[in-house]
Amino acid sequence: MPVAAPVMRLRRPRWKDPRLIVGIILVLSSVLMGSLLVSRLSATTPVLVARSTIVPGDRIEEGQLAVVELRLGEQEQLYVGSLDAVPEGSVATRTVQAGELLPISALGQAADVPLRPVVIPVDATVAESVVPGAQVELWHTLPADTDGAGGEARMLVEDAVVRRIDEGNALGMRSMAVEVLVNIRLAGVR
Repeated sequence: MPVAAPVMRLRRPRWKDPRLIVGIILVLSSVLMGSLLVSRLSATTPVLVARSTIVPGDRIEEGQLAVVELRLGEQEQLYVGSLDAVPEGSVATRTVQAGELLPISALGQAADVPLRPVVIPVDATVAESVVPGAQVELWHTLPADTDGAGGEARMLVEDAVVRRIDEGNALGMRSMAVEVLVNIRLAGVR
């Protein structure tokens, strides 16, 4: 008669079983690492954002800015995080469009901005086609002579910045003007 193989009986699980301890350590470490990863990815930083367009030379004031929470990572040092971080008397040194984060590089003092305002009377269609903060070119057209010669145009300023559009009324007549900021160093203006 063939001999039967011995029957193995299951042992009762013990808390000292190394497989159980390794399993518990693996589960706990994966939960801990997952929660650390999620918390790091969801960490946000307060940053100032422009509510409306800020043009060079404008004072940086609380009403122009809003605070938003963003994930910036390593770029956090490039942007202003709170109004307390804005030095007293700061002005914009470049155009900051509405909805744009306020970069530290756009802050300076009034002496740092070499722009001066120039008001130009314009046609209504011209005034409606530009917005504050836009860069425009300024041209001068010479009037034509009586014999039709002349009428040449030459560029005066290559990159003026529109500060505001004035839709004033004078004695019932609608007059429009655009105030632009001209770089006095490049334009030769004193």
